[in-house]
Amino acid sequence: MNEKSENRKALPKFTLSLLGSLLVGGVIGFAVGLSRAMGLDTAALAEGLSVALAAVTPWGIPVTSALTLGSCLVLYRSAAKKFAAWDGGDEDETSESIDTALSWVLLLSAVQLLFNLFFLSAFCIYWMDRDIRALALVGVFLLSCGFVIFAQQKAVDLTRRMNPEKRGSVYDTKFQKKWMDSCDESERRQVGQACCRAYMVSSRFCLGLWLALAILSMVFEVSILPTLVLLLVWGVMQVTYSLECIRLGKRN
Repeated sequence: MNEKSENRKALPKFTLSLLGSLLVGGVIGFAVGLSRAMGLDTAALAEGLSVALAAVTPWGIPVTSALTLGSCLVLYRSAAKKFAAWDGGDEDETSESIDTALSWVLLLSAVQLLFNLFFLSAFCIYWMDRDIRALALVGVFLLSCGFVIFAQQKAVDLTRRMNPEKRGSVYDTKFQKKWMDSCDESERRQVGQACCRAYMVSSRFCLGLWLALAILSMVFEVSILPTLVLLLVWGVMQVTYSLECIRLGKRN
């Protein structure tokens, strides 16, 4: 009876969400059909986007690195100054602010790594057959990645100075495992909650991205490869999550 009651409560919301999705899809489909009827030159639009991306690519890594890694430097210096004046209290607001600043350092450095990989891929498409500037772009990529690793290393080292029980180095291939092994139960629960949140958001994002690719394929000449890669990544995430739940359930 309890299961039926929960289903009855959730069914109206689910139905409204489904109808809303159908309505949005219908509006988008109508807009796509109207654009084709009005003679929208999708080939010229795609060519313009390619030209714009090719022009931005040489400056992508330097500009984003200056913004993100510069912010990392400011945040780390602020955290280091607070740590120097910290009295070592476990529940002190200073400790919390230091942890927050270092977490932002790790986040921004990870985002910069994604920027580097994106612009490197764009470089391979638009600049591989160019002159010496192509070699310079590779050098900038490697330099930026070096600064990313350095920023993460400084953040981890300062965290270890605050928490001597922590173990691991960013240069170690087993860093994540060693770091997790050195966390207490509270920190592990926090990591578990964050991973669960990341899984749910990623699943919804993959669904939205699949829908976007399906719509774009009606407007532009998009191959099946992007959709295949997306579904492969989504599938790996879903299967890994399910198998890990089964494994942990058996162990417990």
